[in-house]
Amino acid sequence: MAQKHNLTIQVVSVIGGILTAIFFLGFLALARILRSDISCLIAGSILILTTLTISRKVVWSFLDAMNITLYIAGCVLIGFGINASINLFFITLMGISILTFLLSRGFILPFLSVILFNISFFGEAAHVFSSFYPLQIAAVPILGVFLFTNIFENKLFECIGTENYLSKYQPFHFGLFVSGIVSLGGLSINYMISETNSWLVACILSVCIWFGILIMVQRIMQVMEVTNPVSQIGICILCILICLPTMFAPYLSGSLLLILICFHYGYKAECAAALLLFIYAVAKYYYDLNLSLLVKSITLFLTGITFMIAWYYFTQKRTKHEKTESNTDYH
Repeated sequence: MAQKHNLTIQVVSVIGGILTAIFFLGFLALARILRSDISCLIAGSILILTTLTISRKVVWSFLDAMNITLYIAGCVLIGFGINASINLFFITLMGISILTFLLSRGFILPFLSVILFNISFFGEAAHVFSSFYPLQIAAVPILGVFLFTNIFENKLFECIGTENYLSKYQPFHFGLFVSGIVSLGGLSINYMISETNSWLVACILSVCIWFGILIMVQRIMQVMEVTNPVSQIGICILCILICLPTMFAPYLSGSLLLILICFHYGYKAECAAALLLFIYAVAKYYYDLNLSLLVKSITLFLTGITFMIAWYYFTQKRTKHEKTESNTDYH
């Protein structure tokens, strides 16, 4: 209950901080307080330093919204101050994000710094290559880091220490998760995949995500004690067959990978968010199908019946297994 309460406070703080930052920047623009690039750069630097100082000195929940406001406003003002050079802009934001993650305390600022670093890094890559391809492939490295962060979680705890868990690992983990959702959501937008050979990029992304799904399925089979090699191979083949229709929709298989990761490692809030993303991805995939409405409806109808039969089969099997175990224990 306390975890849900803290998560609610953090979400409200982020939303409130973003809205306040927008109004604050609008006030500065209307009041014409910042009229030059140098004044924007100086004001932004002051706001960033003030935020980091407050975060180092005091860690209180009711200050999170103010820190978010000052941090976002500072980054935007620095961006206005160095807008003449896009390369310098993204490099500066990456440097700010790294310093924020290392120097700040609490949850909010390290969490925002992870998102800021991902946006700046892939934005710089897109500018260097003058292409949307780096933004397309951003989902794969982000999901890969998120996957292996969970797999090697215990080793990370040994490196950062238990006392630094809340201040470093949790915001890093949640920042990767939000970055993954944002990258998959962006990947589902048509103009993000409108370049030449986009179908080839989509296939490569899908295959990479399928490898992640197979890794998670293998770990789930270990927990479920599925040791028969034939059963393991059959389950892997079934997973590939299920994923084949998503060859040109990597955002759909990516949302499924997020669900598997969060469900396996017990992240309830993240699992719910990943499930919402999956519902959106299914609706987007259904909308983009180049089929008639009748064929789409029949496809959905048959898919729904298939899942209901599978649910009924596994439920009955589990019930029979539980009854068998109870009878064995009674005798």
